Amino acid sequence: MILPHHQCAAAIIQNAAGNVLLVQQNYGSHAWGAPGGVVEAGETPMAAAIRETSEEVGLNVALSHLIGIYLLHGGGWPDILAHVFMADVLSGLEHIVDAGEIARLEWRGPSERPSPLVTDVEAALDDLAAGRREWSERFSAPGSCRH
Repeated sequence: MILPHHQCAAAIIQNAAGNVLLVQQNYGSHAWGAPGGVVEAGETPMAAAIRETSEEVGLNVALSHLIGIYLLHGGGWPDILAHVFMADVLSGLEHIVDAGEIARLEWRGPSERPSPLVTDVEAALDDLAAGRREWSERFSAPGSCRH
């Protein structure tokens, strides 16, 4: 299998009550997802997840483990390798840093999933709930790796 050149990374953050921090895009389909974004040239997926979380919701995080790597394809977008990590908050209070990028943020229970939810985060939440940590191939709709 040839891996795609495009990559993104996201951070799943849970609070003490077990709720997950989700953000809604302020562009495109206004889909929901986890804080995250494109892995820049010379950057690791881990560094991208940490950077994007700070840039989007103002939280400094440490990654505890990889939940999964998801191959997203379809919808007219190039294939994208999405890395989704579990993260712990080190400091900061969640807030919208860039209203041009993020419309809303909400803490949601594991079964309270907004719609539309990006494919990589939906798969990661399923894998997290099932205790899985593995490679998963998912088919995506346009904008699924919106980060």
